[in-house]
Amino acid sequence: MATQSMPFPSSIASTTNKDHYPVDDIDRPWPCSLVISYGLKNQHTKQVATGNAIPGCTFHTVDMQDAYCRVEVLTVESRYEDDFIDISTSEGIEKLGQAINNFIQWPRRYVRLIDPPAPPSPSIVPQPSQEAETYQ
Repeated sequence: MATQSMPFPSSIASTTNKDHYPVDDIDRPWPCSLVISYGLKNQHTKQVATGNAIPGCTFHTVDMQDAYCRVEVLTVESRYEDDFIDISTSEGIEKLGQAINNFIQWPRRYVRLIDPPAPPSPSIVPQPSQEAETYQ
């Protein structure tokens, strides 16, 4: 029986997390927007940067928290350059403006993929037919 290999989700640890985001389905670097939430109940988002979402669940060989993914920051909106990022890097990157052309951890829920891939279809396990059961 031939088996198909499926790419690993971007954050293997996230498979135990009940929340699923499009960034979890990538198997190669993917163009994205980085957003933040705002509003009375954080119901709205606005773009603060652009970059590439990177598949995997480690950052500099260390496992990331489930809520985060690795991104390469390419551009930052000027009014957000001095905003602090959640998790500073070992290179001393603490602010979004310092992250340009560098890798940081960004909350998975605030990564918006540009033309996201289709999510993988769930595995279908064939069920034995009733007819087959009668002959056993």
